Amino acid sequence: MRESPYVRSLPYSLPAIIGFALVMGVTGPFGTYEHMSLGVRLLYFTVLGVLNWLQVIALAAWFGRIEPIDRWPVAWRMALVGLLASVPGTVEIFLVNAWVGRPIPLSALPTLFPENAFLTIIISVVIGLFVEQRLRAAADVERARVAALPAASNPTPPDFFRRIPPALGRDLLALEMEDHYLRIHTALGSDLILLRLRDALAELGSERGRQVHRSWWVAEGAVASAERGAGRLVLKLRNGVNVPVSKTFRDQVKGSGWLEG
Repeated sequence: MRESPYVRSLPYSLPAIIGFALVMGVTGPFGTYEHMSLGVRLLYFTVLGVLNWLQVIALAAWFGRIEPIDRWPVAWRMALVGLLASVPGTVEIFLVNAWVGRPIPLSALPTLFPENAFLTIIISVVIGLFVEQRLRAAADVERARVAALPAASNPTPPDFFRRIPPALGRDLLALEMEDHYLRIHTALGSDLILLRLRDALAELGSERGRQVHRSWWVAEGAVASAERGAGRLVLKLRNGVNVPVSKTFRDQVKGSGWLEG
């Protein structure tokens, strides 16, 4: 989880969370302006904001390791993260209110939870979009840097492995096409780069693996098992990712020996 882009975003998103807590503390929403002093409000919203933020980051990093959920659109995935984070977040509101001397009766729970869930979902989606934008910006910078290299300085076919973020290591398992981007799957996690799948395959060469779907390439030695059923063939990789095999490439996969055993 330490290699998750959400965990790596902690230093960049903290100022925004602190700024949000300051705005909430000064404006005093949810009745806090009438019942708390400015100093207590600032402490109150800072503690709750940081706790919710850490819970959102932890859940987002965890969901990033669950392959089906990690494929959801970022807004949907982070909305689910926000909804789940609001459960302990609501408990924390009760505890922090008691701590600052303004206890909340349990009878307020039916109103408090939906309000907290709505706010946490919004914050979670904003964090998700922020992290996704950083990933895409980094991919754009890398693509521009490579494109700007003089042709004479790169006389041999480019090495695809230089594109893999160092945190992901060199144990390449698969490549997945996502619009104009390419998701790199390694034994340590996944990340996005700006590159077409066909360009990546040209850099990797035919000996490192094979294409198994219009949107997927799998490396040699990456397949742990294969599952067949209802006319579908799915390769399960060593990191637990499931890769579909299309009819176009099925015979090639069968001939590769990957399905033996």
